[in-house]
Amino acid sequence: MLGVCLPGGGAKGAFAAGVIYGLYEKGIKFDIVTGTSIGSINGYFIYTENVRKLKELWINIDDDEMAKQKICGKVVDNSQLINNLNNLDENIQYNTDLYVNYVNVKDNKLREIVTNIKGYNKQLALSYIKYSSLLPCNINEEVSFEQLINTFDSKEVFDTFKQDVLNGEYEGYNLDGGILNNNLLSPFIYKKVNKLFIIALRKGYVIPEYILDYYTKEDIVVIEPDTDMKPSDTLKFEKEFCKDLFYEGYKKVFLQKI
Repeated sequence: MLGVCLPGGGAKGAFAAGVIYGLYEKGIKFDIVTGTSIGSINGYFIYTENVRKLKELWINIDDDEMAKQKICGKVVDNSQLINNLNNLDENIQYNTDLYVNYVNVKDNKLREIVTNIKGYNKQLALSYIKYSSLLPCNINEEVSFEQLINTFDSKEVFDTFKQDVLNGEYEGYNLDGGILNNNLLSPFIYKKVNKLFIIALRKGYVIPEYILDYYTKEDIVVIEPDTDMKPSDTLKFEKEFCKDLFYEGYKKVFLQKI
């Protein structure tokens, strides 16, 4: 059995998509997929056996369409990404487990919820993926997506969000799983795999110590980008940026001789 962990990172998920596509071309198929935020979106393409369409998503981003987007409110609208998933063909057997995580806000506290969407109807499955990839932002004045990209810092956003939670501003919301846990590895403790792939979205990824209580380093394959990422790259859904990252990930599969 093979497993893959897909951490979050917004537009940096283009790198993971390229890796997934390269592994697919090499005939590698996963039995268990875990995804956080953009990882849950990329994971859905594996789950629905639409890996070829994953490439189309990331190398054909419409810059003009993205430029038209305006952001205002407590979350960054992810409906365009979810609509792309809703349009996928799903005449398949659903042989893959897909675990996604999200954060639920209740009584001014955060709790991580992990769900395996295998066997769920499409509407319910996509609702969990929407939660997993829904970033908080709390912007009171309408700004363009470009303005948001230039000022976005995920650490700063999450720190502000946690204070807003204490103030009761997000009560009842379901939001991005990466707020609490950007490495959804716990399912691999309960469902052991022979080889665990982790597709990191930053250089210098360190395997969490707790997972090494269950796997040796030889059981784990970490694939990470060579490109240095900036915090603002999380929202840099621009065609050339994402296309370059996709092909960096794709080439990495063959350079590491996986």
